[in-house]
Amino acid sequence: MSETNKHDVKLTGDELEKLSLNELMEQLDQVVAWFNGGDVDLDQATDQFDYGVKLSELIKKRLTDAENKVNQIKLRLEKVETN
Repeated sequence: MSETNKHDVKLTGDELEKLSLNELMEQLDQVVAWFNGGDVDLDQATDQFDYGVKLSELIKKRLTDAENKVNQIKLRLEKVETN
């Protein structure tokens, strides 16, 4: 896939849900790289920005879910240690 086309491929919600956190971050890195690439078309920029927002929201959700799991594990460990 060429450098230009790589940034034009946007995954759907279902496809994004299947990606790992690292893959989502790679997708977001591609969006950022596109913006840093120079000659930016306004219509494409709007689409890329919207896609980047969608990616960042999903990444934030995944990180929050991971943090909650870690906190649950910590609470269980604290219970075991106090018993």
